[in-house]
Amino acid sequence: MEREVIDLRLTVYDSIKRAILNRDLQSGMKLTVEDLTRRFNVSPTPIKEALIALEKEGLVQNIPRRGAFVSVLTLKDIEEIYTLREYLEGLCGRRVTEKINDTGILKLNTIINDSERYAKTGDFIKYEESDKNFHTVLRELTEDKRLIYFLSILDDQLRLVLPIVCTLPGRLESSLQEHKKILQNLEKRNVQNVEFYCREHIRLEKESALAELRLRGLKET
Repeated sequence: MEREVIDLRLTVYDSIKRAILNRDLQSGMKLTVEDLTRRFNVSPTPIKEALIALEKEGLVQNIPRRGAFVSVLTLKDIEEIYTLREYLEGLCGRRVTEKINDTGILKLNTIINDSERYAKTGDFIKYEESDKNFHTVLRELTEDKRLIYFLSILDDQLRLVLPIVCTLPGRLESSLQEHKKILQNLEKRNVQNVEFYCREHIRLEKESALAELRLRGLKET
């Protein structure tokens, strides 16, 4: 019975989170327990627990006397998220360089080859999947559970406003070259260079993202 309750909580949490990240529940939308109970056909308790968990992850905002809403991010929020991500991705690069073996190098090389093929055909969806796979493998190779967890939270927050990053002007070609530099220095086991190129990769993405979001009229604060 206890196991079933835990499974239900996770299922409801995953369902609401997926609806937010897929934009079925859009930024700024009010989230009431009653509506979500009907939508997911469950009792109020797992809904309330899911909203609390998602608030901790920055995907839901609880406004006093108004209720819960899907988070609305500002340019200041995006800049803060990218600044944190830049530091953590650099740390990730350092940790990977200290641990990686030839099998890990081969896996990353295969992903980059796939990315190159998708870039040539202009397949943004497949390229984005490959890009995420590159970062996922890098993070997993650190064997650092907390680092992986915090980076995944930052990724999810960015998806509220940037579901497909590679469609930003010039990012598809640039990000591929940046990944290649990371891999080249991983092959040399050059810790400082890997950390530098991991951070530069995120910094350049941040500059492109902020410029694009300003054009879209996203609020500064």
